[in-house]
Formats: sequence, C-alpha cells, structure tokens
Amino acid sequence: MTKLNIFLLFSVFAVNIFSSCTKNDPAPQENKVSSPSNIRVAINSAESKATISGKADVDSEVTFQYGGANGQVLRTINPDASGNFSFSIDQLVDYEQQLKSFATKADKTSDTIMVEKIPAKAGYAGGWSNARQLMQAHRWKSDQAVSRMIIKQTAVTPPYDMFATVAQKYFDFKADGVFHFEVTSPLQFIHNTGSWVMSENGVITINTVIPLGPMQISNAKIQHLDDNRLSLLCHISDGLFLLSLTKE
Repeated sequence: MTKLNIFLLFSVFAVNIFSSCTKNDPAPQENKVSSPSNIRVAINSAESKATISGKADVDSEVTFQYGGANGQVLRTINPDASGNFSFSIDQLVDYEQQLKSFATKADKTSDTIMVEKIPAKAGYAGGWSNARQLMQAHRWKSDQAVSRMIIKQTAVTPPYDMFATVAQKYFDFKADGVFHFEVTSPLQFIHNTGSWVMSENGVITINTVIPLGPMQISNAKIQHLDDNRLSLLCHISDGLFLLSLTKE
C-alpha cells in the first residue's frame, strides 16, 4: 500500500470518528426564554378598561413597561399552568398607552416586543363648571396605592416620584383660585398660598410649594371625578404621573 493510500485511508477514518462523536454528543443548547406571544388588547368602552392577554413560558414572569427611555413598569404577572395570562387597566384621557413586554426566568430575559397601543378614552363629560364645583367641595387625600409614575422625570432631583407615590398629601382647591397643600408623611408641611386654574378646555395648572421647594403640576387632565374620587394625569417637571385622590 502506497503512502498516499495510507494517508487517504487515515483521513476517511478520522472524518468518520469526528462525525460519529458529533452525532452522539451534540453541543448543549442555550436555555432561552420565549418572548410573550399572542398578546391581545380588548377594549371595554362601557367601563373604559383594556384587558391585555397572551401566552408565555410557564414559571416565567412577564413584565409590561411603558415605552421610551424613562417608561416605568406598569405590571408584572406570572402565567398560569397553561402559560396564559390576563390583566386589565384603565384607559386614560387624551393619552394612548404604548407598552412593551418581555419575559424573565431565572437569570434569562427574552427579547422585548411592542404591544398594540391602548387607545385614549373620552374626556370628562360632566361639564367644566360642575367639575370646578366638585373639586372645590372637598379636601382631597392622596391614595398612594393607586397613584403611579408613567414616565420618570429625567432630572435626578428633586425626586418627584416620592411626592407622587409615597408622600401622604392633601389638596384643597379653593373657589378664589387659591390652592392649599399639606403633607403629613414622611414630613409635616403646609403651604396655603398656592394657586390653581382650569382652562376653558378643562386643563388644570397648579402652582404650590412642597418640602422639596416650589413645584408646578401642569397639563393636568381629569381622568375621573365624582363626589368621592378625583384622578389627574399630569406633568411634574418632564415626568408623567397619575395622581389619585379620595374625599377626606
């Protein structure tokens, strides 16, 4: 047998061994988490609510977060044993909610997907004169369990997220346009010489002073108003907040 034939025979033998090892000992596959799928947004116009449903890996946690660099987490939810999940949120006046979603499991995170926009709902229909009267009729106490930040302000200080979601505060809209503000926790503070105004289109601007210093609540739009509850979607600095208050 010539040297060439020996070399060719050895080469074929080596290739067969390599192929056999590859088939019998495949490389381990990376354990990935699937992105949430089959996401649907169903609108209940009568109740002004949107129900978001879909599927995700069992034992994963699905996060829904507002879009943009400073968008905040709206909800985290765990799929059931069949991988299904569902939750409902309120529609907002004059604001289309754009959400993104991803799933996490152990130390793995899926790709992020964009969710169909949640349409805005119609504005307050009770008339602006009636709205002023209702707002002036009570001293309003903040409900931190419902209030939340949608878009975080870009400046680190002052921390208006704490004002919106932590501080126990009271709003008092006076008939002469004077605004009284009080916070009882975590600090004690009162400011009685602020101002508030409602435009002919129902847009509210509040100027007051809080323990952090002067503050303006601007472009505030009524989301809900009756004799027991007041909800405002508003800007503080360049952040977007949903402030919920109840009749004291």
